[in-house]
This record gives sequence, structure tokens and C-alpha cells, in this order.
Amino acid sequence: MINMSSTSSVVKPAFIVCMVLLFIATSLSALAGKPVKINVYTNYPPYLYHEKGQQSGLYMQIIDLTLKAIEQPYSVQTLPFKRGLYRAEIGDGIMIAVLKTAQRMQTLDFSEPYYQERLSIYFNQQPITKLKTLDKLAGLNIGTLLGWSYGAEFDQAKADRLFFTQDSKLETNFYLLAKGRLDAVIHSELSAAYMLEKLALKGKVFLASEPLAFGNIHIAVKKGTHRQLLDSFNLKLREAGHRKKINQLIKNYPKDRVIK
Repeated sequence: MINMSSTSSVVKPAFIVCMVLLFIATSLSALAGKPVKINVYTNYPPYLYHEKGQQSGLYMQIIDLTLKAIEQPYSVQTLPFKRGLYRAEIGDGIMIAVLKTAQRMQTLDFSEPYYQERLSIYFNQQPITKLKTLDKLAGLNIGTLLGWSYGAEFDQAKADRLFFTQDSKLETNFYLLAKGRLDAVIHSELSAAYMLEKLALKGKVFLASEPLAFGNIHIAVKKGTHRQLLDSFNLKLREAGHRKKINQLIKNYPKDRVIK
């Protein structure tokens, strides 16, 4: 005789699993069918820049790899950083390379981080020892980029007027530093190395600190939207095989290449 109670206990979980898998497959299919607009900015080599009329850079490659892996088509909209961030806040595209801050979390939802930058200070003289704390920047005039965050500790010190900041383009900041019209510039180490090579300022501008912050890089979307996309993106980032591909991209990226 068949034990109906035992059969039912097996069939019900199996049915639930099948329904969950069907829901996931349907959701992924719907996700894959609708292109998403991504907001990108330039003038941030090697992470994001224009080359031969195309958007390129390490971040673009990581995003392209991951969106293709989750079968998510996309289009590209190139905007200045602050405008791209604003557009994402009102639901016009998603921002693909941004730090998470308390203020931004009020209007945006974030993915898990896919990269981590080293944010450091640059002087126009070779330091005897590299700075390790923000208090050594007291009273200095520091070149920054408009709309950028440099980590919670730096942003708070800026608000407390421990030092002064001057927003400008990255090239301008380094030129002003080389000429002594700025005391320091804060920027990510890899991007700074590219820019100093491009501007022929090696030997005139020097890395002057240990990393004062480690900036986790995320994609960001208007708060309460694109939940399915974020979930799929995060799940893919957690896969060991995909993370290995990202690490390989980072390792193989041509660090000695100067962006024209």
C-alpha cells in the first residue's frame, strides 16, 4: 500500500522548488529583455574614459562582463559625474561607478562593491615619510573633484574645515599642484599614476601618503527601483568563477598605458 502521507511530504517540497525555479527563470527572462541605461563619466583613466569615440576603461569592462553574464542588455549615456549621479537619483539611468555615502543612501540603492580604490594624497615635493592620518592635512588647500566623496572620514574632516578644498578637473588640480598653487591633491592611486604619466608630471608630483581611505565602488540606482537587477548583479558578484574573471581583468589591465 502506498503511504499517501509520505508521498505528499515529498511532492510538496518538490513542487515548491519547481515553482521557485520557474519564477526565477521567468524573472531573469523579463530582466534580460529590457535594456537598462547606464550613466558613465569620462576623464577618469584607467577606470572610465573615451577612446576612439567609445566609452572604455576598467570599470566599463567589469560592468560589461557582469551585465552580459546576467544577460542584461544596456545602453550608455555619458555625462559629467555630478549630473550622472543626479540623473540616477531621479530614475534616468543607473550610475555604474560610485562610492556609497550616508547622504547618497537617502536617494539611491547600491549594489555590493565590485572594486576597491586606494585614495591617497599627492604633494609637489617628495615626502620624507608618507602621511598616515588626516590630521597632517590641517590648514592645507587640497584639490578635489566636483561632487566626489573621498570616504566618510575625509568628508567629515572637510565639513569640519580641518582643511580647505578646491574643486576642478583632475588635470587642472595636478597642474596647480606642480606650480605650487595647491598644497595637495587627493585621488585614487591608479588613476593618479595614469594622469601624471599623461601630463608629464612624474618627478614634479609625488605620492605623499599611505591610503587615507579605501573606496568601495558600486552601481547605484534610484531608491526603490531596479531591485531585480541589483539582486542578479549581486548574485553574480558572489560567484567564485565570476569574481575570478573580474580579478583577472584587473590583473591584466595595462597599467603602463597612457590614455591619449
